[in-house]
Amino acid sequence: MAHSTNLLCLVLMAATLVQTQAQAYIGNTAFDALDGLGCSQFKAIIMEAQLEETFRSPQALTLFVFNDTAYALMPPYRLGTLYDKTNGNNLGAKEYVNSFTLTEAVETSAFSDANPITTYSVRNRKVFLNKRDLRSGNVASGTPGPTKYFCNGGMLIRPNIQAGQHLIHIIDQVLDMPLEDNALAYVSGYNPSKLTFLQRSICASQIPVLHQDYGGSEKDGDYNYNQQVQKILAGKQVTFFIPSDEALNLIPSQKLSELQGNTRLMLEIITLHIIPNQVLYTSLVNHNERFNTQFNSGAVVFRKVREDVYVTGALKGGRTVTAKLNPGNRTVLNGVVHQIDAMLGFVYKTAIEEIQNDPNTQNFEQLIFAARKDLQNYITATSGVVVFVPTNQAMYAIANVYQNYINNQSLVNMVLEMSLLQQGQSINLMDYNGGYEAYKTAVSRYNGRLIKLYSEGSDTWVEGGYVKARVIKPNIGVTNGVVHQIDAVFGIPTRDIPYTVFCEDWLVSTYIQLKYVGLDAYMRDPTLTRNQDCVFSASAAAGQVPPAAGTWQTNTGQAHQNQNFYGDLCGDGLHRCEFTFFVPNHAEAT
Repeated sequence: MAHSTNLLCLVLMAATLVQTQAQAYIGNTAFDALDGLGCSQFKAIIMEAQLEETFRSPQALTLFVFNDTAYALMPPYRLGTLYDKTNGNNLGAKEYVNSFTLTEAVETSAFSDANPITTYSVRNRKVFLNKRDLRSGNVASGTPGPTKYFCNGGMLIRPNIQAGQHLIHIIDQVLDMPLEDNALAYVSGYNPSKLTFLQRSICASQIPVLHQDYGGSEKDGDYNYNQQVQKILAGKQVTFFIPSDEALNLIPSQKLSELQGNTRLMLEIITLHIIPNQVLYTSLVNHNERFNTQFNSGAVVFRKVREDVYVTGALKGGRTVTAKLNPGNRTVLNGVVHQIDAMLGFVYKTAIEEIQNDPNTQNFEQLIFAARKDLQNYITATSGVVVFVPTNQAMYAIANVYQNYINNQSLVNMVLEMSLLQQGQSINLMDYNGGYEAYKTAVSRYNGRLIKLYSEGSDTWVEGGYVKARVIKPNIGVTNGVVHQIDAVFGIPTRDIPYTVFCEDWLVSTYIQLKYVGLDAYMRDPTLTRNQDCVFSASAAAGQVPPAAGTWQTNTGQAHQNQNFYGDLCGDGLHRCEFTFFVPNHAEAT
């Protein structure tokens, strides 16, 4: 018993010693601690701002800082845009540092969505401090994750670091400086990109009309522009989606004029871009999470495809429009603004026009006009069109399998028929979050073959013609139907077995086993010149090297080190072996 007690005392003493040494290493002030915390780049901005004494003072402060890793990963174009370096007395650097400094010690336990906190900034810039229990996967079928803490959408990766009277929170990214204007000023033209959405959407002569409801009462009317737009954008908390000038320029002038002439519809569309009483950074929302918009005009749904974020919005009873956020997460005085590449709620293109005008899908147009005339007529019909459109990258990939596929009439017809749903069929990719075991189906035009739909992690997937495709942009509303943008071509596999296993997040263990016994080389397709790249691979993230295509032979030396080696390759450059491979689901097996 005495031996156990002595051992316990030694462990406690060792733990206390380690803790004491760690505290000594951190330092007694924020300025002294930053180098040891791996935040030397942020410290350099403090020195440029000549604020060393501030962060060596005994005053209680909270500092939100990025680490050197986040700084190194920042795109080069942002290096010169973090703050104004032209002002004298280093005012730009001072304002940047002060915009992420609080004049009190604020631990994560005090984070709240209720109100933003005013910073040390001389322009009274604010930060929004949030905590979220985000789900792993999508909002409906994902599993609950741990509580995370955020500052202006940046996640805290090392919170609550005490350095004397100073509290340091390290965030996972380099944040832009919060803007000093509110959302109303931003969308009225006072923004870095000089976007002028409100001015271009509403002519000055129309505003008096919008200030009145259609019953004649200006004070209490629902259709009141001041009440439904201006007061909300100048209020306490708001999220706003602002279409870029490029998005507005794509709208034919006649269509935009017609929209401007319909003041009721115009107000509904503007309010569709507003989420009131919430500040929604993209890091705070789940995949496929839905939010009602201002004026009860409709709803928007956030979608996350790896690093990209999309929003789909529709007026009540209207068609959906899907837009990409680029850039998102601009902090304003009372919320956040996301720039998007399309106007939500306003559908003006046909299916073929959408395919032609989107720079990511234009290559599919060539396949459409090489197909049978009746299939072309279906896509240009006045209603009922539902088409899955592969991206240009997906179209490039099938050339590695069939170099002259466009001249193969039966192949072109098959692909297009698999990509079209039968008349009367529809499928809403935004309303479904079930996993593979609960997949939904729709019937394609190709001999009644089914297209499967399911969710997996933070992605929505469709399968057609034995090809699995990630949904990039779902539910793109067009005047005669719906377009779904996907990253593969139905009916034409563009990866061999080893590379397919490599690309599946849940088959990391299987891929390691394939490499160990040499099947990654043996089962390659020697006739395939290049596999279609993965958008993301958990195997690659785990340090595994992807299998090569064609007659690649450089792995043989390593493979022969294993006892159960199958051989370099089954087949040759002109002939391939065919396999059926049963893969255990390791996630369930364990």
